[in-house]
Amino acid sequence: MGGAQKQAFLLSTELAKNANFDVHFCVADFGQAEKEKHQNVLVWKSFNFDDFIFTKIKILLKTIQKINADVYIFRAADTGIALATLFIKIFLKKKVFYMLASNAETNFGELKKMSGLLTAFTMPLTYKYADKITAQTEEQYSLFVRYRKRKPDALIRNIIPAFEQVAIEKKHILWVGRLDKIKLPELFLELARKNPQEKFVMIAPIVRDFIEYGKQLIAESKTIKNLELVGFVKPNEIGRFYKQAKIYVMSSESEGFSNTMAEAMSHACPILSYKVNSDNIFEKYEIGLCAYGDVDKFYTDFQQLNSKVELMQKFGLNGLNYIKENHRKDVIMKKFIEIFQ
Repeated sequence: MGGAQKQAFLLSTELAKNANFDVHFCVADFGQAEKEKHQNVLVWKSFNFDDFIFTKIKILLKTIQKINADVYIFRAADTGIALATLFIKIFLKKKVFYMLASNAETNFGELKKMSGLLTAFTMPLTYKYADKITAQTEEQYSLFVRYRKRKPDALIRNIIPAFEQVAIEKKHILWVGRLDKIKLPELFLELARKNPQEKFVMIAPIVRDFIEYGKQLIAESKTIKNLELVGFVKPNEIGRFYKQAKIYVMSSESEGFSNTMAEAMSHACPILSYKVNSDNIFEKYEIGLCAYGDVDKFYTDFQQLNSKVELMQKFGLNGLNYIKENHRKDVIMKKFIEIFQ
Protein backbone atom coordinates (compact mmCIF):
# COMPACT_ATOMS: atom_id res chain seq x y z
CA MET A 1 0.00 0.00 0.00
CA GLY A 2 1.29 3.41 -0.94
CA GLY A 3 0.63 6.88 0.44
CA ALA A 4 -2.21 7.62 -2.02
CA GLN A 5 -4.06 4.47 -0.94
CA LYS A 6 -3.54 5.23 2.73
CA GLN A 7 -4.92 8.75 2.42
CA ALA A 8 -7.86 7.52 0.33
CA PHE A 9 -8.65 5.04 3.11
CA LEU A 10 -8.43 7.70 5.83
CA LEU A 11 -10.53 10.26 3.92
CA SER A 12 -13.24 7.75 2.97
CA THR A 13 -13.65 6.24 6.44
CA GLU A 14 -13.73 9.69 8.06
CA LEU A 15 -16.23 10.97 5.49
CA ALA A 16 -18.42 7.92 6.14
CA LYS A 17 -18.84 9.07 9.76
CA ASN A 18 -20.83 12.03 8.43
CA ALA A 19 -24.53 11.16 7.98
CA ASN A 20 -24.76 13.48 4.95
CA PHE A 21 -22.51 11.22 2.87
CA ASP A 22 -23.05 7.73 1.46
CA VAL A 23 -19.51 6.52 0.79
CA HIS A 24 -18.50 3.73 -1.60
CA PHE A 25 -15.01 2.45 -2.45
CA CYS A 26 -14.02 0.60 -5.62
CA VAL A 27 -11.11 -1.84 -5.16
CA ALA A 28 -9.46 -4.66 -7.10
CA ASP A 29 -10.51 -8.31 -7.00
CA PHE A 30 -8.62 -10.05 -4.17
CA GLY A 31 -11.08 -12.94 -3.88
CA GLN A 32 -13.53 -11.07 -1.65
CA ALA A 33 -17.32 -10.77 -2.02
CA GLU A 34 -18.70 -8.47 -4.70
CA LYS A 35 -19.78 -5.97 -2.01
CA GLU A 36 -18.59 -5.70 1.61
CA LYS A 37 -19.24 -3.12 4.33
CA HIS A 38 -16.21 -1.84 6.29
CA GLN A 39 -16.29 1.11 8.72
CA ASN A 40 -19.55 2.27 7.14
CA VAL A 41 -17.99 2.27 3.64
CA LEU A 42 -19.50 -0.01 0.99
CA VAL A 43 -16.55 -1.67 -0.78
CA TRP A 44 -17.09 -2.90 -4.35
CA LYS A 45 -14.94 -5.49 -6.12
CA SER A 46 -13.80 -4.69 -9.67
CA PHE A 47 -11.07 -6.17 -11.91
CA ASN A 48 -8.31 -8.64 -11.11
CA PHE A 49 -4.74 -7.43 -11.67
CA ASP A 50 -4.05 -10.55 -13.75
CA ASP A 51 -6.78 -9.63 -16.24
CA PHE A 52 -5.93 -8.39 -19.75
CA ILE A 53 -5.75 -4.57 -19.87
CA PHE A 54 -8.98 -4.11 -21.87
CA THR A 55 -10.80 -6.55 -19.60
CA LYS A 56 -9.68 -4.52 -16.60
CA ILE A 57 -10.99 -1.29 -18.10
CA LYS A 58 -14.31 -2.91 -19.08
CA ILE A 59 -14.88 -4.32 -15.58
CA LEU A 60 -13.81 -1.05 -13.93
CA LEU A 61 -16.23 1.03 -16.00
CA LYS A 62 -19.04 -1.46 -15.40
CA THR A 63 -18.43 -1.30 -11.64
CA ILE A 64 -18.32 2.50 -11.69
CA GLN A 65 -21.69 2.50 -13.47
CA LYS A 66 -23.21 0.09 -10.91
CA ILE A 67 -22.10 2.28 -8.00
CA ASN A 68 -23.97 5.23 -9.55
CA ALA A 69 -22.32 7.90 -7.38
CA ASP A 70 -22.90 11.64 -7.61
CA VAL A 71 -19.16 12.30 -7.33
CA TYR A 72 -16.27 9.99 -8.26
CA ILE A 73 -12.94 10.58 -6.52
CA PHE A 74 -9.58 9.41 -7.87
CA ARG A 75 -6.10 9.77 -6.41
CA ALA A 76 -3.49 8.17 -8.68
CA ALA A 77 -2.25 8.70 -12.22
CA ASP A 78 -3.26 5.82 -14.49
CA THR A 79 -4.63 5.27 -18.00
CA GLY A 80 -7.68 3.51 -16.55
CA ILE A 81 -8.48 6.59 -14.47
CA ALA A 82 -8.14 8.87 -17.50
CA LEU A 83 -10.60 6.72 -19.46
CA ALA A 84 -12.89 6.46 -16.43
CA THR A 85 -12.96 10.26 -16.22
CA LEU A 86 -14.26 10.52 -19.81
CA PHE A 87 -16.77 7.71 -19.20
CA ILE A 88 -18.14 9.42 -16.08
CA LYS A 89 -18.33 12.87 -17.66
CA ILE A 90 -19.71 11.89 -21.10
CA PHE A 91 -21.91 8.85 -20.43
CA LEU A 92 -22.85 9.01 -16.75
CA LYS A 93 -23.06 12.83 -16.62
CA LYS A 94 -21.63 12.83 -13.08
CA LYS A 95 -18.84 14.76 -11.36
CA VAL A 96 -15.14 13.85 -11.08
CA PHE A 97 -12.94 14.96 -8.18
CA TYR A 98 -9.22 14.30 -8.71
CA MET A 99 -6.56 14.51 -5.97
CA LEU A 100 -2.95 14.88 -7.16
CA ALA A 101 -0.83 12.10 -5.66
CA SER A 102 2.69 13.08 -6.73
CA ASN A 103 4.69 16.05 -8.00
CA ALA A 104 5.54 13.89 -11.00
CA GLU A 105 2.00 14.49 -12.26
CA THR A 106 2.67 18.15 -12.81
CA ASN A 107 4.63 17.62 -16.05
CA PHE A 108 4.77 15.12 -18.91
CA GLY A 109 8.41 14.03 -18.55
CA GLU A 110 8.24 13.21 -14.85
CA LEU A 111 4.91 11.40 -15.21
CA LYS A 112 6.30 9.33 -18.10
CA LYS A 113 9.27 8.35 -15.95
CA MET A 114 7.05 7.39 -13.02
CA SER A 115 4.05 5.72 -14.72
CA GLY A 116 4.92 5.12 -18.37
CA LEU A 117 4.27 6.78 -21.73
CA LEU A 118 0.59 5.78 -22.04
CA THR A 119 -0.32 7.23 -18.66
CA ALA A 120 1.61 10.43 -19.43
CA PHE A 121 -0.38 10.83 -22.68
CA THR A 122 -3.83 10.04 -21.24
CA MET A 123 -3.87 11.68 -17.77
CA PRO A 124 -4.22 15.23 -19.21
CA LEU A 125 -7.82 14.18 -19.94
CA THR A 126 -8.44 13.95 -16.20
CA TYR A 127 -6.53 17.16 -15.50
CA LYS A 128 -8.70 18.96 -18.08
CA TYR A 129 -12.16 17.52 -17.42
CA ALA A 130 -12.19 16.85 -13.64
CA ASP A 131 -14.71 19.14 -11.91
CA LYS A 132 -12.41 19.63 -8.93
CA ILE A 133 -8.65 19.07 -8.51
CA THR A 134 -6.72 19.30 -5.25
CA ALA A 135 -3.00 19.51 -4.50
CA GLN A 136 -1.16 18.25 -1.40
CA THR A 137 1.37 21.07 -1.06
CA GLU A 138 1.91 24.67 -2.14
CA GLU A 139 4.82 23.52 -4.31
CA GLN A 140 2.62 20.96 -6.07
CA TYR A 141 -0.07 23.60 -6.56
CA SER A 142 2.39 26.00 -8.21
CA LEU A 143 3.98 23.34 -10.41
CA PHE A 144 0.56 22.19 -11.62
CA VAL A 145 -0.41 25.75 -12.57
CA ARG A 146 2.92 26.25 -14.34
CA TYR A 147 2.94 23.06 -16.43
CA ARG A 148 -0.74 22.05 -16.70
CA LYS A 149 -2.17 25.59 -16.99
CA ARG A 150 -4.92 24.93 -14.46
CA LYS A 151 -5.27 26.07 -10.87
CA PRO A 152 -6.16 23.31 -8.37
CA ASP A 153 -9.39 24.13 -6.53
CA ALA A 154 -7.98 23.55 -3.06
CA LEU A 155 -4.96 22.44 -1.08
CA ILE A 156 -5.78 19.31 0.96
CA ARG A 157 -2.88 18.15 3.12
CA ASN A 158 -2.48 14.53 4.21
CA ILE A 159 -4.02 13.38 7.48
CA ILE A 160 -1.18 12.46 9.85
CA PRO A 161 -1.76 11.66 13.56
CA ALA A 162 0.85 13.14 15.94
CA PHE A 163 2.48 11.17 18.77
CA GLU A 164 4.06 12.70 21.84
CA GLN A 165 7.80 12.10 22.11
CA VAL A 166 8.69 9.40 24.63
CA ALA A 167 12.07 8.57 26.13
CA ILE A 168 13.25 5.49 24.25
CA GLU A 169 16.60 4.20 23.05
CA LYS A 170 17.37 5.18 19.46
CA LYS A 171 18.80 2.11 17.76
CA HIS A 172 18.82 2.41 13.99
CA ILE A 173 18.67 4.44 10.76
CA LEU A 174 15.32 3.84 9.04
CA TRP A 175 13.97 3.71 5.48
CA VAL A 176 10.32 2.89 4.71
CA GLY A 177 8.81 2.47 1.27
CA ARG A 178 7.89 0.22 -1.59
CA LEU A 179 10.75 -1.12 -3.72
CA ASP A 180 9.90 1.28 -6.52
CA LYS A 181 12.56 2.76 -8.81
CA ILE A 182 11.42 6.34 -8.18
CA LYS A 183 12.25 5.91 -4.46
CA LEU A 184 15.94 5.18 -5.21
CA PRO A 185 16.43 2.56 -2.47
CA GLU A 186 19.94 1.90 -3.79
CA LEU A 187 21.06 5.11 -2.08
CA PHE A 188 20.05 3.71 1.29
CA LEU A 189 21.97 0.48 0.62
CA GLU A 190 25.07 2.49 -0.22
CA LEU A 191 24.61 4.65 2.89
CA ALA A 192 24.60 1.46 4.98
CA ARG A 193 27.79 0.25 3.27
CA LYS A 194 29.56 3.53 4.00
CA ASN A 195 28.63 3.42 7.70
CA PRO A 196 29.24 -0.12 8.95
CA GLN A 197 29.27 1.06 12.59
CA GLU A 198 25.54 1.91 12.42
CA LYS A 199 22.50 -0.37 12.22
CA PHE A 200 20.21 0.26 9.24
CA VAL A 201 16.63 -0.99 8.97
CA MET A 202 14.74 -1.04 5.68
CA ILE A 203 11.00 -1.75 5.58
CA ALA A 204 10.58 -2.45 1.90
CA PRO A 205 7.92 -4.72 0.37
CA ILE A 206 8.15 -5.70 -3.30
CA VAL A 207 5.52 -4.09 -5.55
CA ARG A 208 3.71 -5.65 -8.49
CA ASP A 209 5.18 -3.29 -11.12
CA PHE A 210 8.83 -3.90 -10.14
CA ILE A 211 9.05 -7.54 -9.06
CA GLU A 212 12.46 -8.35 -10.58
CA TYR A 213 13.90 -5.01 -9.47
CA GLY A 214 12.69 -5.71 -5.95
CA LYS A 215 14.19 -9.19 -5.91
CA GLN A 216 17.56 -7.82 -7.04
CA LEU A 217 17.57 -5.24 -4.25
CA ILE A 218 16.65 -7.83 -1.63
CA ALA A 219 19.50 -10.06 -2.82
CA GLU A 220 21.89 -7.09 -2.67
CA SER A 221 20.71 -6.11 0.82
CA LYS A 222 21.66 -9.55 2.14
CA THR A 223 25.32 -8.81 1.36
CA ILE A 224 25.30 -5.81 3.77
CA LYS A 225 25.87 -7.10 7.32
CA ASN A 226 24.66 -3.98 9.17
CA LEU A 227 21.37 -3.80 7.20
CA GLU A 228 18.16 -5.52 8.27
CA LEU A 229 15.50 -5.75 5.57
CA VAL A 230 11.88 -6.18 6.69
CA GLY A 231 9.48 -7.09 3.89
CA PHE A 232 6.19 -5.85 5.31
CA VAL A 233 4.92 -4.35 8.56
CA LYS A 234 1.25 -3.77 9.41
CA PRO A 235 0.35 -0.07 9.71
CA ASN A 236 -0.61 -0.41 13.37
CA GLU A 237 2.77 -1.99 14.19
CA ILE A 238 5.15 0.29 12.31
CA GLY A 239 5.23 2.99 15.00
CA ARG A 240 7.89 1.17 17.06
CA PHE A 241 10.32 1.37 14.13
CA TYR A 242 9.86 5.15 13.91
CA LYS A 243 10.20 5.54 17.69
CA GLN A 244 13.54 3.70 17.69
CA ALA A 245 14.94 5.54 14.65
CA LYS A 246 17.81 8.00 15.11
CA ILE A 247 17.31 9.33 11.58
CA TYR A 248 14.67 8.71 8.92
CA VAL A 249 16.12 8.60 5.39
CA MET A 250 14.06 9.55 2.34
CA SER A 251 15.92 8.81 -0.87
CA SER A 252 13.00 9.42 -3.29
CA GLU A 253 13.50 11.28 -6.52
CA SER A 254 9.93 12.64 -6.41
CA GLU A 255 7.00 12.65 -3.96
CA GLY A 256 3.88 14.64 -3.19
CA PHE A 257 4.07 15.09 0.55
CA SER A 258 5.64 11.82 1.64
CA ASN A 259 3.43 9.86 4.05
CA THR A 260 6.40 7.95 5.45
CA MET A 261 8.38 11.13 6.05
CA ALA A 262 5.35 12.64 7.79
CA GLU A 263 4.92 9.50 9.91
CA ALA A 264 8.56 9.76 10.97
CA MET A 265 8.05 13.43 11.86
CA SER A 266 4.95 12.52 13.86
CA HIS A 267 7.25 10.38 16.05
CA ALA A 268 9.78 13.24 16.46
CA CYS A 269 12.32 11.64 14.14
CA PRO A 270 14.76 13.93 12.22
CA ILE A 271 14.75 13.61 8.42
CA LEU A 272 17.55 13.19 5.90
CA SER A 273 16.29 13.73 2.35
CA TYR A 274 18.20 13.10 -0.86
CA LYS A 275 16.10 15.40 -3.06
CA VAL A 276 12.49 15.96 -1.95
CA ASN A 277 11.85 19.23 -0.11
CA SER A 278 8.09 19.88 -0.28
CA ASP A 279 7.24 23.55 0.27
CA ASN A 280 10.85 24.17 1.38
CA ILE A 281 9.96 22.43 4.62
CA PHE A 282 13.62 21.84 5.56
CA GLU A 283 14.43 25.57 5.49
CA LYS A 284 11.14 26.89 6.89
CA TYR A 285 10.70 24.44 9.76
CA GLU A 286 14.18 22.92 10.29
CA ILE A 287 13.03 19.29 10.38
CA GLY A 288 16.27 17.83 9.04
CA LEU A 289 18.73 18.13 6.15
CA CYS A 290 18.14 17.95 2.39
CA ALA A 291 20.90 17.24 -0.16
CA TYR A 292 18.92 18.69 -3.15
CA GLY A 293 19.87 15.75 -5.38
CA ASP A 294 23.61 15.95 -4.62
CA VAL A 295 24.80 12.40 -3.79
CA ASP A 296 28.03 13.51 -2.08
CA LYS A 297 26.14 16.04 0.03
CA PHE A 298 23.62 13.31 0.94
CA TYR A 299 26.40 11.19 2.46
CA THR A 300 28.12 14.10 4.23
CA ASP A 301 24.77 15.38 5.55
CA PHE A 302 24.26 11.99 7.15
CA GLN A 303 27.62 12.22 8.92
CA GLN A 304 26.86 15.74 10.12
CA LEU A 305 23.40 14.86 11.43
CA ASN A 306 24.37 11.52 12.97
CA SER A 307 27.22 13.08 14.95
CA LYS A 308 25.10 15.73 16.68
CA VAL A 309 22.57 14.41 19.19
CA GLU A 310 21.20 17.83 20.11
CA LEU A 311 20.66 18.71 16.45
CA MET A 312 18.75 15.45 15.89
CA GLN A 313 16.55 16.19 18.90
CA LYS A 314 15.88 19.74 17.71
CA PHE A 315 14.90 18.62 14.19
CA GLY A 316 12.75 15.83 15.63
CA LEU A 317 10.73 18.17 17.86
CA ASN A 318 10.35 20.71 15.03
CA GLY A 319 8.95 17.98 12.79
CA LEU A 320 6.49 16.83 15.45
CA ASN A 321 5.26 20.39 15.96
CA TYR A 322 4.85 20.86 12.19
CA ILE A 323 2.63 17.77 11.96
CA LYS A 324 0.51 18.95 14.90
CA GLU A 325 -0.03 22.35 13.27
CA ASN A 326 -0.57 21.34 9.64
CA HIS A 327 -1.98 17.81 9.41
CA ARG A 328 -4.82 17.69 11.94
CA LYS A 329 -7.65 15.41 10.90
CA ASP A 330 -10.47 17.77 11.89
CA VAL A 331 -9.08 20.71 9.90
CA ILE A 332 -8.39 18.60 6.79
CA MET A 333 -11.82 16.92 6.83
CA LYS A 334 -13.52 20.31 7.10
CA LYS A 335 -11.76 21.50 3.92
CA PHE A 336 -12.47 18.17 2.20
CA ILE A 337 -16.22 18.45 2.91
CA GLU A 338 -16.29 22.08 1.76
CA ILE A 339 -15.33 20.92 -1.73
CA PHE A 340 -18.48 18.79 -2.01
CA GLN A 341 -20.65 21.56 -0.64
